[in-house]
Amino acid sequence: MIAAALMGDPALLLADEATTALDVTTQAEVVALLGDLREQFGTGLLFVTHDLGLAATISDRVYVMYAGRIAETGPADALFDRPRHPYTAALLGATPRLDAPQGRLAAINGQPPDLRQELLGCPFAPRCAYATDICRDETPADRPVGDEDGPLRHRVSCHHSERLEGKSGHE
Repeated sequence: MIAAALMGDPALLLADEATTALDVTTQAEVVALLGDLREQFGTGLLFVTHDLGLAATISDRVYVMYAGRIAETGPADALFDRPRHPYTAALLGATPRLDAPQGRLAAINGQPPDLRQELLGCPFAPRCAYATDICRDETPADRPVGDEDGPLRHRVSCHHSERLEGKSGHE
């Protein structure tokens, strides 16, 4: 499938869950092949995955989505080290890590929203520990955070991202 996708010499290759249900060895081979092809053909790669560890390993930039909206985006190292959206922080807290066992993993309370209903305010508000009235009433604007500058800057859509400032993504 990868060879067929590259036949038209695309500027961007979309790999949607390309490694889902693969064993770890085969997954590593596919990721290595995609990396080699990126370099060889100068093709961009948009890699869609639910595997945060894999995203951290292969991505230059990460977009975290919730309910079809971008909650946070930024350089992979900044996003994983210093998440600024409560959903990103919750995902990282619910992810097992071999380098720092943490006992029980944190659960994300509540249920995802019903996307058949109109979403008002922040879609994560019903599940968020930081939510206030503004979160339920107003959709947060996408805004830059952190000290970085330029087009690859860390950005977040959250009314209270400053409450996460200084917290590690692994707490």
